Amino acid sequence: MCHSWRGPALINQFNLLHHIECVSDCFLHKDHLPAGMKCQDQFGFNIKALEQVAVQKGLCVRIPCSFTLGPGYNITSGVIGIWYKGYNGHFNKKIVAASTDSSRFPDTTNGRFIFTGKVSAGDCSFSISDAQPGDTERYQLRLEGSQKHNYLAIQPFVFLTDLKEPDISPTEGLIAGEEVTLTCTAPTNCPGLSPTFTWEGSVNTERTQSHTLRHQDGNFSYWSNITFTPSPRDHNSPLSCTVTYKHGSAEKSITLNVEYLNKPDIFPIKKLIAGEQVTLTCTIFGNCMETSPTITWAGNINITNVGNYQLLQPSDNATYVSHVTFTPSQTAHNTSLTCTVTCKGTSTNHSTILDVEYLKEPDISPTKYLIAGEEVTLTCTAPTNCPGLSPTFTWEGSVNTERTQMYELPQQHGNVIYRSNITFTPSPRDHHSPLSCTVTYKHGSTEKSITLNVECKSFILHVFSTHKTNCLLFISAPSTI
Repeated sequence: MCHSWRGPALINQFNLLHHIECVSDCFLHKDHLPAGMKCQDQFGFNIKALEQVAVQKGLCVRIPCSFTLGPGYNITSGVIGIWYKGYNGHFNKKIVAASTDSSRFPDTTNGRFIFTGKVSAGDCSFSISDAQPGDTERYQLRLEGSQKHNYLAIQPFVFLTDLKEPDISPTEGLIAGEEVTLTCTAPTNCPGLSPTFTWEGSVNTERTQSHTLRHQDGNFSYWSNITFTPSPRDHNSPLSCTVTYKHGSAEKSITLNVEYLNKPDIFPIKKLIAGEQVTLTCTIFGNCMETSPTITWAGNINITNVGNYQLLQPSDNATYVSHVTFTPSQTAHNTSLTCTVTCKGTSTNHSTILDVEYLKEPDISPTKYLIAGEEVTLTCTAPTNCPGLSPTFTWEGSVNTERTQMYELPQQHGNVIYRSNITFTPSPRDHHSPLSCTVTYKHGSTEKSITLNVECKSFILHVFSTHKTNCLLFISAPSTI
């Protein structure tokens, strides 16, 4: 029977356990307490422990716990701490851990439950290893000596969870062609497990190594390393790590994000005409991981314009495109033009040799014999029909070159014919003299020169050829009546 509290003067170390047992009865029968009777809180008998504790199936957990006694009480060396599984009014058949190895407390869990705390220090912690479904229950602490006491204020509830996934790191920064090491870490620090690790994926999984590390606090770390060199085809492929324990396994799978850039390609590859503007394109297929690469051009050219953009493809891949517009000069022939693509410090490039043709000569027509004293018009046609050029024409020779006219003739598909006319009246002295037409573009010029053939006619009695002018002189005699 429980007696009402009469003050610490009536209590001493020798009747401690009797009073503890009394306090326990108060909790068991608190609905029928005598008037004036108060229970545990008044005497300072407290327990501190987690109310709920999760443990992965087949693994371990430590349940930290501490307890206190009321003022004026000390724990004797003979006091034993006991953890019971559940409670139905009987404590002798559900013992799972005790602070002594006495035969009074047989091992009912095959060593899976261990009382790890030191009772004399107020430590009631215990641990569970190789957790089984039947371990899900509330657990209660009991002190036993010559008298007994049960701590009922907090009864930790232990419940099982599925095995957690292992952790794989790092998951970023993979670059095609560069060796990398990933680590799979088991989600437990339980001693004595020695789990096995299995890697699976499209990468080479032969270079793996498992590790175990014991820490100063008695906990353990388990991990496995895999070393491989990713390739572009490994991008978006799965890589999994399976950790296998005695009673189960857990798997983690990640999707590899591999940064890569294929070799750039420059097109079209064709003959370039000196002085004619041209646009070349550099394309690169790859994955630059949430950013756009830097694309640069270098060569013996005067760049007019550069335009960059990207075309998104399935699976986060992209085609990166750069256009370069320039007008090649004759000095660019057989020189290198390079497209360089840089993604987060990694570069790749491609070069092509420019094949630049000299500008074709313009065409001058007609080139037939000219008649001295008769006005004639010659035409100089530019050797290109690219739109937007607007070349200039320059005529030079012994004839009068002031009467010239330049014009453009639009054609289909946007092409343009560029021409210049010159009108003059040749004289005998212009025979065998040169006449040239120079077509000048922004970055070059081309010239065509012809030799004038001038004919002249006169009426005399005899037909002869003057060697000085090469004019044909026709001389006729006066008619007679």
